[in-house]
Amino acid sequence: MASAIPTLQGMAKKRKADIFRRTDAERRLRQGERLSRLLRVLHRIMGPGRWDADALAREIEVSPRTIHRIMQTLSMANVPWYFCKEQGCYRVRAGFRLPGSDSDECSGTLIDRKTLKSTVDTLLAELNRTVGLLSHLSEELSKHSKKG
Repeated sequence: MASAIPTLQGMAKKRKADIFRRTDAERRLRQGERLSRLLRVLHRIMGPGRWDADALAREIEVSPRTIHRIMQTLSMANVPWYFCKEQGCYRVRAGFRLPGSDSDECSGTLIDRKTLKSTVDTLLAELNRTVGLLSHLSEELSKHSKKG
């Protein structure tokens, strides 16, 4: 017959879970810290210098294992990093930009529709002029080929 009295072992587990339960504010703080570390690592490997796991761990003040987890996270985010064996450091492929980091909206200048329409109209007019010149050139070449 099962006893209705809780065991000491079961009570110890429950108390331990209550002690380690985090508040929402604590979880958000930890997530912010993780994001901060990830961005600091990304900034370092995108810039000059030679950064391997040990050097990054010392700089960011975490363990090398944490650096490896951060690098896995960067891979999942499609950051094209690689380990350069010649230099013994992490690198990011040339030309990589964070999405949105070089858009017009981020630079503070929005392209309005009137400006865009004006630019498109100018390009179309130039294109029509070029097509007209090419047509004229083709006609002239046809005339000269018939004479010769």
